[in-house]
Amino acid sequence: MGLIADTLRIGNKAPMVYPQSQSGWGSSPPQTSYLGFARAYSSNEIVFAATELLASSAGEPHISGRRWRREKAQVRIAQKLYAARGLSQVNDRLVRNGYVEELPSHPLVTLLNAPNPFMSRGQMWGTVVMDRCLAGNSYLYKARVQGGPLKGAVAELWRLRPDRVKVIPDRDKFIAGYEYNLGTEKVIYPAEDIIHFKTRNPLNDYYGMPPLMAISGRIDIDGYMKDFLRGFFENGGTGPGAILTVKGKLSEETRGKIDAEHDKRFGNPSRPGKLMVLDNTESTYQQMGLNRGLRDALPKELNAMQESRIAMAFGIPGSILGLLIGYESSSYANKRADWQVLWDVTMAPMLGDLDDVLCLSLIPEFGQIDEVYFDLDDIKALQEDVDKIQARERANFVTGGISLEEFRDAIGRDPDIKEGTFFVPSNIQPKEFDDLCAEPEPMPAPPAEEPMAEPMPMAAIVPMPRCPICHRENGRDVQVGAKLYCRTCKEEFAVAENGHLTD
Repeated sequence: MGLIADTLRIGNKAPMVYPQSQSGWGSSPPQTSYLGFARAYSSNEIVFAATELLASSAGEPHISGRRWRREKAQVRIAQKLYAARGLSQVNDRLVRNGYVEELPSHPLVTLLNAPNPFMSRGQMWGTVVMDRCLAGNSYLYKARVQGGPLKGAVAELWRLRPDRVKVIPDRDKFIAGYEYNLGTEKVIYPAEDIIHFKTRNPLNDYYGMPPLMAISGRIDIDGYMKDFLRGFFENGGTGPGAILTVKGKLSEETRGKIDAEHDKRFGNPSRPGKLMVLDNTESTYQQMGLNRGLRDALPKELNAMQESRIAMAFGIPGSILGLLIGYESSSYANKRADWQVLWDVTMAPMLGDLDDVLCLSLIPEFGQIDEVYFDLDDIKALQEDVDKIQARERANFVTGGISLEEFRDAIGRDPDIKEGTFFVPSNIQPKEFDDLCAEPEPMPAPPAEEPMAEPMPMAAIVPMPRCPICHRENGRDVQVGAKLYCRTCKEEFAVAENGHLTD
């Protein structure tokens, strides 16, 4: 059986049963299964790489603390508002606008970043995540001051091996304490002295379920594949065995001698291949080989499927672990995106779960602090590309969406400009904020219109003026007062309103 299969009793044996009780682990409690998973961690390269990646990543961010200056609901709303605007330094905005107060020197923050004299921050939280992956449970012991004015205060944090810790259930308190087994000595710790990190477990209220339990069969198959591959090379790449056919009937004794002699000369005690002897036929010897060598011995698709399933249980993209399936689609852009996926999907929720437990267990022990959290602001994988930030803020500035001070602050510059020479494009017109908010000046009133002079009266028109002497028509539509010449009378006359000569 495989390493994990032997631990959990799966395979040809009866499957493990999880009764819905307080223990919930049947005949294999978490203290026992942890040893099998620890051996898988030390013998399976994928499990080792995945666990180490999560553990080393968990030790990267510092732990910060803060005190709320407003209602928690208002703080959450402000966080969402700032994040929706694409601001990378959300905490800075919260502090600047008076929502929260950062506490970098608070005793609890100092303790979490330096838990004890023999473990650094990264070592402590990497070990916590390792235990969480292998056992589903991780325990920290609160070492308290034994005397003086600070008696009872938490001074140090120490890791307890998960396989040595046993929960003591209690009907009224839920957990009465924790039993720590050192082999020859057992120590009972009060429940308030232990910080218990655990994963979700559908069948147990007291212990978490290791992620390796879900892929234990896959880990065993990976071990079988490695054993088969080793035997394949030990057999010279000839496959699982050979067939010897001979004439006549062979006794069992003769068969045994032939098989023993073959193993003595060509065999290997650890190899899977054996000699098959067939009697009553022509004498021949046929090696049972693989037509395509390693392509038949270890198909590429099967290997890729195994790797991807194990990496999936840890929530790690294959390209980051260096798996075969990850290399097929790896590029710089893809790897950068995969690192962001790792932190967004796996690391950030896991660290959020850890700091929630810290707040629940340690905040009541200290005063003047409301929250501790893993500060992810400096995680490179979560930082927005600098060129994208510059381009977005520059576009907002050019279109007048933000001020010069806001633009400089968004790109990491000091918004309070004290001196310097700036070359400003000619198509940008600076405006002060007061000028933008000032009401526009009223339009000047149009000048008063002067009264129009009365129009000159139009002179009367005579349609057909006639000569006052001979009454002959002389022209058409002539103005009254105009002078006409009568060719018949050889005289001028002035046109009168009645069409005749005026006096």
